[in-house]
Amino acid sequence: MNRIELYDPKHADFSIFEHTQVNGVQEAVAKEHLEVGLIVWRDDIPLAKAALYMNSDLRYESFSPVAVGAYQAEHDPDAVRLLFSEIENIARQHNKDYLIGPMNGSTWENYRFHDEADLSVFFMEMKHPNYYPQQWCDVGFQPIAGYYSAIAPVVPIHHEKIEALRNRLQGDGVIIRNIDMVHYEADLKKLYPFLHESFKQNFLYTPISESSFLAKYRPLASVLKPEWVQVAIHDKEIVGVLLGVEDIFNTENKTLIIKTLARNPERAYKGLGLLLVDDFYRRALSAGYKQVIFAFMIDEGDATPLSDLYHGHTLKRYTLYGKAI
Repeated sequence: MNRIELYDPKHADFSIFEHTQVNGVQEAVAKEHLEVGLIVWRDDIPLAKAALYMNSDLRYESFSPVAVGAYQAEHDPDAVRLLFSEIENIARQHNKDYLIGPMNGSTWENYRFHDEADLSVFFMEMKHPNYYPQQWCDVGFQPIAGYYSAIAPVVPIHHEKIEALRNRLQGDGVIIRNIDMVHYEADLKKLYPFLHESFKQNFLYTPISESSFLAKYRPLASVLKPEWVQVAIHDKEIVGVLLGVEDIFNTENKTLIIKTLARNPERAYKGLGLLLVDDFYRRALSAGYKQVIFAFMIDEGDATPLSDLYHGHTLKRYTLYGKAI
């Protein structure tokens, strides 16, 4: 007989939820907005687990949603149904009428499922069994957004308009520099308000506290190389950033990943993102890299992705799911 246990993050026994593995999967549990952890047990064997996040800033259409994340499960339909039945009960008790996931509280954390989870993963990409999306669909979830990663070869390329962009932006006083790893935390504190302003129009975006932002990005210092993180400055203010990192999982082809690309939305900085990518490509070519991954872009239908300018093609697809309750 399956049973479900709830774990309050304010209580000491929450460590049971944090350290219980299902299918040998282990990942840190995001704490911001965390309401409760749930585990379905059969005797002493964990069959399914998830965390429920009450993010008061999260909005989707006319609904009042909650996020479901930290999901792990065996191939056990009964356990999954019990898990989501209890999640829905708790959500309704909080006057919520929609579930979104997988999402560990906000889009700052891991979210989305792979459409083809059997494909090898690149660095900083989530990993999960291939049956997870079907488990969610079987209990009534439907896709609400699609995303993809594209891969492009690093080859000599010239775009005439980039030189015009470079001349205009530099003439206006925009300076592009590497992130300062000596004063890394100081740069992070400058990036925090910039990224909040740049991302606030993104789908399902919600703000994050500065302390959570710093806690999330401090550990990256051990893997970041300053030449792959570019910061654009204008009048002493950050107006653009490109966060790149080496794909340390790929030992056959030297590969870089563009994880974050953002610019100030003001018209004066139009084209800055393209200039940051072009500078990134030039450095990648000089350093002998073979390919670049544009990671986790939302599929906007008719919009022309920046990766197309560099002859990119789709590498992976991902889906975010939702369910009215």
